[in-house]
Amino acid sequence: TSENVVHPNGQYGISNIDTTIEGTSDEITVRNAASLRRQIVKLNRRLRLLEEENRERARREMIMYSITVAFGLLNSWLWFRR
Repeated sequence: TSENVVHPNGQYGISNIDTTIEGTSDEITVRNAASLRRQIVKLNRRLRLLEEENRERARREMIMYSITVAFGLLNSWLWFRR
């Protein structure tokens, strides 16, 4: 439906206001909010998994680095003993 409206600055105009569209836009907003909330939950879960994988990888790298250094030191010690 079209309605005549007076703007705050005193100008007149025609506004196409439809209450069914407003109700629908509220429903769409609620659905969009729910959808965004689900996406945020999924992203948070994925981020938590990636952070855990990164910590695990860093731990494995530290272990491999320690083993490599220990092996190098052992080889050097055995070589100097000859």
